[in-house]
Amino acid sequence: MVKTLKEHTKTIIAIMAGIIVLLGGFIIYQQITQPYAVYANGDKVTKPYAITVNGEDILLVGDEETAEGVVTEVMENYTPEGAQVNSITVDKHIQVKSKKLEKSEVPETVLTKEEAVNYIMDKNDSDEPIFSVTVSADTGSIEAVKAGVAYEDNDEDYEGNLSLKSEGKSGSQVVTDEITCVNGKILTQEEVNTKIVQDAIDEIILQGTKERPADTVFQDYSGEAMAEGDGQTVVNFGRQFLGNPYRWGGTSLTNGCDCSGYIYALYNHFGVPVPRMGIYRVGRGVSLAEAKPGDVVYYPGHYAMYAGNGKIIHAYNSRVGIVESNVHAPGTILSVRRIVE
Repeated sequence: MVKTLKEHTKTIIAIMAGIIVLLGGFIIYQQITQPYAVYANGDKVTKPYAITVNGEDILLVGDEETAEGVVTEVMENYTPEGAQVNSITVDKHIQVKSKKLEKSEVPETVLTKEEAVNYIMDKNDSDEPIFSVTVSADTGSIEAVKAGVAYEDNDEDYEGNLSLKSEGKSGSQVVTDEITCVNGKILTQEEVNTKIVQDAIDEIILQGTKERPADTVFQDYSGEAMAEGDGQTVVNFGRQFLGNPYRWGGTSLTNGCDCSGYIYALYNHFGVPVPRMGIYRVGRGVSLAEAKPGDVVYYPGHYAMYAGNGKIIHAYNSRVGIVESNVHAPGTILSVRRIVE
């Protein structure tokens, strides 16, 4: 009986050893025949994940988490920074799924997360994008609110004389725009709300009201020209922009400027630092009879540039824009200032 049990034990051990050998061989066989994909560095992946667009495989990554991370990062790249997103839509169906590999002499390529994101972004920036992401969002920006000019009568000074009572100070406002972006590029932008954060403070100018004696000079002739130069050159340059639009607070000779913005832009183009506000305080005062092209003519609440022969060029108003007019068209002339000579 004892001998029989020993013989059985030996038999069982032999069978188990045979099974182990067979399993080992099967595992080795599987390792040799199992299809795989590879990273650029040669690392193998047997269970990669594919990112598909409308059911077509676009690329492979190492695992599901990486695939989902690639899609998320692409969407984030197309979302304007700091914007309040209203909606995100994609024109094609994007999916991540396990990829069944087929044995091939040339294994498929697996991309890292960074490589996959860059691949999609580059393709989507071409004329034939893989897919298009449309983002509707609200963006906010802080913009300056230009200070105005207010006039107060001063019965202690002669009519036509101006003096500064207090400096103006710009305010600020938050402007909210609704934008639509397609693959990160702004397609439409519309202002939807404006909220004043800080009110602007007007510059206050005292204007004399006292009647002048018959022999009193109307004009203040103090000051010095700001630079050497030829005012006619400035006028010739300014005439290029006749017909362009007026925009309150603007300084663009093409997209819109107001009266002081026009003078400011013309002279600063030639490197003469005429201020944005208070131009009547700079340069040298001259009489209208002495006016030369390039001189600044100041009226109540308005600036123009003398163009010669009794004419001025100026950003008049929103109805007519930048025009050439008779020197007396805007009203009473308060001063004429020589900026260059």
